[in-house]
Amino acid sequence: MTGSQGGVGRRRPSVYLDHVLVPCVDLDEAARRFEREYGLVAVTGGRHPGAGTANRVVPLGTTYIELIAVVDEREALALPRSRRVLAAARAGLPFTTWAARTDDLDAMRAALLAEGRRPPPILPGARRRPDGVLLEWRTQELVPDAEPSVLPFLIEWRVPPELHPAGAAVRHHSGAGDIVFARFTAPDPAPARAELRALIGDHLAFEVAEGERPELVMVQLESPGGRIRIP
Repeated sequence: MTGSQGGVGRRRPSVYLDHVLVPCVDLDEAARRFEREYGLVAVTGGRHPGAGTANRVVPLGTTYIELIAVVDEREALALPRSRRVLAAARAGLPFTTWAARTDDLDAMRAALLAEGRRPPPILPGARRRPDGVLLEWRTQELVPDAEPSVLPFLIEWRVPPELHPAGAAVRHHSGAGDIVFARFTAPDPAPARAELRALIGDHLAFEVAEGERPELVMVQLESPGGRIRIP
């Protein structure tokens, strides 16, 4: 996926919803709940070395749901995003954040800097699947210290397309497919809506309602029987 969006002086590579992160206390129990309540099957993911987290993945085609839990609290406390996962799981929030995919993270960062933003450094990431295959990526946070926000973090995958987690072979009981809609809240919806639109353009249908915190609160998946709403 390539291309750019924005006006003069705001040329950015295009970004697309990649996955949403569902915070969990117990990954196995979360997987059972998603199968029971939504007809979705989660495959075993792996441990995130150095991050103190592990995951299971619900592949949906080109997007996916990541069930994520802190498995080493001491390790997790060193990273803002891992601390955010821990806090969201303890609070029982439906989502902790989401990720938007780009094919050119360096160009995206350069565009952000040209706009006067001061994003933190790009960070490498990796995990090994149960079959031994190593998945690698790079991420760019858009908000300091992973504070609550409607904005995602950006991810650039360093794997062949066929190894992207969204494409893993699985048959969901509900027949669910990709995430097609997202709802956010923010204390002041108008600027949050504009910020999201500037980032993701028309590549995601979404709405921003008034709420106490800026955050992702709901997604809808396509399915033969009508859209599946989570939560």
